[in-house]
Amino acid sequence: MKNRERPGPAGAWEIFSWCWYDFANSAFVTVVITVVGGVFFTKSICGGAGWAEFAWGTTLSVSAALAMGVGPVLGRWADRRASKKSALVVSTFVCVGATAVFGWRGFGVAGAMFLLVLANGAFLLGENLVAAFLPELAEPGRRGRVSAYGWAFGYVGGLGSLGLALFLLRLGGAEAARVVFPATAGFILLAALPTILFLRERAMPVEGSSVEPEWRAIWATVHGHPELMWLLIGLAAGLSGLSAVVGFASIYATQEIGFTLEGTVKLFVCLQVAAAVGALATGPWQDRAGSRVVLLSALAVWVLVSAGAYWSRSAGSFYWVAAGAGVGMGWLQSAGRAAVAELTPAGREGELFGLWGFAGKLAGIVGPLLFGGMAMVGGMRGAILLNGIWFLIGALFLARVFPARSSA
Repeated sequence: MKNRERPGPAGAWEIFSWCWYDFANSAFVTVVITVVGGVFFTKSICGGAGWAEFAWGTTLSVSAALAMGVGPVLGRWADRRASKKSALVVSTFVCVGATAVFGWRGFGVAGAMFLLVLANGAFLLGENLVAAFLPELAEPGRRGRVSAYGWAFGYVGGLGSLGLALFLLRLGGAEAARVVFPATAGFILLAALPTILFLRERAMPVEGSSVEPEWRAIWATVHGHPELMWLLIGLAAGLSGLSAVVGFASIYATQEIGFTLEGTVKLFVCLQVAAAVGALATGPWQDRAGSRVVLLSALAVWVLVSAGAYWSRSAGSFYWVAAGAGVGMGWLQSAGRAAVAELTPAGREGELFGLWGFAGKLAGIVGPLLFGGMAMVGGMRGAILLNGIWFLIGALFLARVFPARSSA
């Protein structure tokens, strides 16, 4: 069988098409996971039972654990067969399909949990796969800004989908939440179409097959690239702190600062806008100065955010804290993705971004879990201050990483 011809360098339109996937998948995490899904699951599906929150959290953790285990293996498979695009399309349709029917009657609690595992797991795998295209789309010296374009556009998508969800909730009365899920699924599918239609696979299939067990081969890849290992560990530590803040931000704002539900939504909008600005500002800076200085600066911002949240006593001051958190979030997430791209060996993009996803999902489990334990023992304010230790730990590991600097 003849090998297909490798496409030429990516142009502006293809890069823009790639950015649309960030726009699309932000709708899922904003509407389904953060704003509407949890309340709908606990109140409407579980009927407000005392175990509802535990069932919701367990389902999210199970889906994240599955994505952690599958991600690097799927990425390695996609690398060998040059099939990242095919895997991305399949994961997108699984996420869209499961999201569309999540609000349907008749599934029950177990059925809804199964659908959520499918939807969130597919979302998390799609996040890995689309990121794996970054080294192919942009040459060294441009990856920071291309990653930033996508991440900033993603925050805009999150705001747009949130606006759509709020509009539907105000229109529809008691059953409005059931309409939000198919509408969000349609939003995701339409927004992902440019990526599905115009993003091209540049990897070439690898001849032959490896007899080595998959995880042993993946470990050998990481062990053979120590800077990449320190980068992933440092990002996992920093993202553990970030995940805890995101997971408990609304609770902290209402309990400790006195925000209303409406005020919390406004605070979330402030954070999203600041994150988009932060991501856009990060890209050119990262391409000039290198990933290391940007990542360490982002972690320094997060240490200040932790201290600021601890000392804040008013809504006005907490808005400044939220703005700082948004900027730090945009810096850390966008720069982290670009830094992995800089250190990824050619032909290992799917595998290495599967490991990037592993680090992020592990952080999403560990960070909120430990924060909740600290809050139970020492209160929310003590937990938010101690949470800053994650960013210091991340800095210790990231200080050992020296991604290639741009000469631009």
